[in-house]
Amino acid sequence: MKRVVMSLAVLMLFLGALVGAANAGEKVVLPRYPDLKVGFTSWNFSKQMPVTLANSKKLVDFAADQGFAWMELRDPNAVLTLAECKEIAVYAKQRDIEIIYAVMAGLLDPNFWEVYSRAVANANVFDGPRIVRTALPGLEFATNEKKTAWTLAEFTKIVETANQAANMARMFGLRYMVENASETLKGDGVTSFGTTEFFANVNGNVGLQLDTANFFVTSRVVAKADDARAFLEKTAGKLGYVHVKTATKDNKPAPVLDQNPLMFEIVFWAAQKNNAPYLAIELPQPNTLDELYANTKKSVEYLLQNF
Repeated sequence: MKRVVMSLAVLMLFLGALVGAANAGEKVVLPRYPDLKVGFTSWNFSKQMPVTLANSKKLVDFAADQGFAWMELRDPNAVLTLAECKEIAVYAKQRDIEIIYAVMAGLLDPNFWEVYSRAVANANVFDGPRIVRTALPGLEFATNEKKTAWTLAEFTKIVETANQAANMARMFGLRYMVENASETLKGDGVTSFGTTEFFANVNGNVGLQLDTANFFVTSRVVAKADDARAFLEKTAGKLGYVHVKTATKDNKPAPVLDQNPLMFEIVFWAAQKNNAPYLAIELPQPNTLDELYANTKKSVEYLLQNF
């Protein structure tokens, strides 16, 4: 009798292990928004895992193991070579992980075209949403802590540069996206210009990579939630993909996803309606990878429980 009981116990453990293994690789699907694709940005890991071929493959493995559909490969200065990106693309495709390639050069940075040219070539090798992303503001804000908006001369230049970059991307069958960040949400439209004026003046090839928290965390002028919502509703047709990030009440990035001033419900509905299904979890970089793994897991659970 004991032998039978032990055999059954071993069998149950074995079956349990199989079920656990199967669940580990299942895609994360939001109950109310099943068409949206949940992923993360490699920027979360940059403190412990700088951009290399080997680390990029490890993050692809992490994405596949955790059930993510895709990953934003953030390569700030486009240091990955074309050959390395081709290798990552093959590796990701074998593991059913889509890739969006992103760099962090700002439109007014002196090296913008140098970085962007490499970025377009690298982005072109990845299957999936076919997006290349850069920053919108850059060194003009990083070198001036008091700066809140663009001047007319700066604004004219960034609109021209963005249009050229977007047209170049389109020639390669890519879509060009920029992210809202340090700039004010809205300037006066005469001597100061922000995110709103930018998207009202660029051509139709320039898309929005929305960050849900930057209006309240990164922007030098903290936006009102209603104004951020109005901006999204007006520019939703330009939406390409989303960084899902939470701003705390004291305007800091939260370590784990939670309620955000610009409600995720509004953002997810806009993303689904405008065929921009790619959601990237973006979290602050903690001191250890174990903390980041735990925060990522909690953030996924938050999304699954609430959306």
